[in-house]
Amino acid sequence: MKTGEEEEKVRLFRRVFVSYNDFKQAAHISSHILTAKLHDGYPEKDRHILQALNSAMIIAYARPFSGNRGSETMLPELPERFLCGFAPDERALHKVVMKDRNEVLAHSDSTAWRLRLSVIRSSGRTMLAPLHHDTTAPLDEKHTRMLNGMAHKLMDAVHAERAALEKELVEVLPTLSLEDGHVTGDERAMLYGGWTV
Repeated sequence: MKTGEEEEKVRLFRRVFVSYNDFKQAAHISSHILTAKLHDGYPEKDRHILQALNSAMIIAYARPFSGNRGSETMLPELPERFLCGFAPDERALHKVVMKDRNEVLAHSDSTAWRLRLSVIRSSGRTMLAPLHHDTTAPLDEKHTRMLNGMAHKLMDAVHAERAALEKELVEVLPTLSLEDGHVTGDERAMLYGGWTV
């Protein structure tokens, strides 16, 4: 394996390792939402809890696909090929979730709010009436359940990718001694492993 190819595989390994934990977090949060039946009685009951957990679930799910632009040390986005096992309705939900993450939850995009300004004039009084989309509305129970299944599928997919990459990378990474806890390897291995030389 050539050095550039090794570097890409190490970066992908890091991405799938971290992504597994992001998808696991999304799966656990969605399971809690469903088990606690937080959709029952929404929005009158447990509104803020459901909205907060929904935000955390979507951000955790979307993190691997959101990219970390800037530094070369940042993790790349998880490749689109990991979505190949999704049914059309799951792909559609993936797009909605990514849009919510990018326009509403992680950023405040005015188009997501669909803010429309108007004035109400009645009985000699004037009042500004800003009408807008409910940007805090969580996924409904059906889509929370679907996202849970998608997170589990992605956990399986990144775990399989990790297993394949481990076989290829085991010879180029440093060795950790179980006896004394020391890590050894050449400069390249230490760099790939994230250890300082």
